[in-house]
Amino acid sequence: MIRSVIQDRGLRGRHISRDVSTLVDQGAPVGLLRALDVVSMTDDSAKNPAELKLIDGHIDAQNLTMFLHLLADQTN
Repeated sequence: MIRSVIQDRGLRGRHISRDVSTLVDQGAPVGLLRALDVVSMTDDSAKNPAELKLIDGHIDAQNLTMFLHLLADQTN
């Protein structure tokens, strides 16, 4: 999902954190980087996009959902 949104913005989607930084450089809100930090989504953890580890319970899923909404809404 994250890769798809990033690719829709013209980036490759291979390096999530770098691509989000690029989107911010292109005018997306800095809050996207902060939201990415909250989600703790590194490129290593993004290699298995279909796998979500709920280490901290459903808080992780809520944070990821918040990031996805922010990414989709703010980068249109």
